[in-house]
Amino acid sequence: MSIRKTIILAGFMFLFAIFAGAAADNSCLDCHEKLTAFSEKEKELNDIRIKHLQRDVACSIDCHATTINEIAKSNYEQWTHSKHALFNITCDNCHNGNSSSDVKEMAHIGVLRSSETNSTVFYRNVPETCGKCHSDEFNQFKDSLHYQRLKALKQAPTCDTCHEPHEFKVLNKTQFQDICSSCHNTEMKIAPDIPEKAVNAFENTEKLKNEIRTAEDAIKQARQQGKDVSVAQKELDSAIAIRDNLPILWHGFNLPHFQNVTDSGIVYARTSQIDAGVPPEEPSTPGFGTILSLAGIISIYLLVRRR
Repeated sequence: MSIRKTIILAGFMFLFAIFAGAAADNSCLDCHEKLTAFSEKEKELNDIRIKHLQRDVACSIDCHATTINEIAKSNYEQWTHSKHALFNITCDNCHNGNSSSDVKEMAHIGVLRSSETNSTVFYRNVPETCGKCHSDEFNQFKDSLHYQRLKALKQAPTCDTCHEPHEFKVLNKTQFQDICSSCHNTEMKIAPDIPEKAVNAFENTEKLKNEIRTAEDAIKQARQQGKDVSVAQKELDSAIAIRDNLPILWHGFNLPHFQNVTDSGIVYARTSQIDAGVPPEEPSTPGFGTILSLAGIISIYLLVRRR
């Protein structure tokens, strides 16, 4: 091989080594060459996308009309079972639009997708949208860490995290424990004790309701006996006022404060019971069986010590 050919070959090998090294350090290539569709449905959609690109077909609303109509129908059916439907709170109250127009384009004026940041139903704007009617709940929510994180452009729960869109359900104990746990858990290390505290707070409200029912029965019985129940009734009214305000107070997500307020309601209800003539609960005294068991344990302990 001539010297000239050797030099040319060496030059090509040098350039190849440079490009190969550059490709090896390209994180885009490293990542994207590993990407694949994860499911059969994704593969199907990806094939459709490629065919559309090859045929220069733009995404058309007409193609997806069936899917969109199904979603709209589902949203409507959910809404019909909600309290919003009972009070005639309709689509335009949350989504804007012109509900008086029968023309689709006119009816949808001002309606934006929930993914658009200036939409009334964009997740960070939802509290203000709901707050137009639910002002007391909104004022409580504004003082919460959840709201502060939303305003800081971070991910955080908003109204429809707990009250599902279009259904607007009030969650039960198990449901909100599950929702709280989606963020408050040991893996994410975001106050993992919150779900348990939330359940305790919920159970405490049930205790308050039971104490109020007991006080109401006591006052009713005392009134039938001709007793003056004015003081007891005043204390009961205070307990009821606290109970009725708890759903609003909850939206501040300040569990220690919520517990303290609930406890004060329980105190009012129990005081009302006493003033109505119900004797206060006395601490239970150990029975003979319990005393005998304790004596036996102490005797065994002393025998072991002597050995």
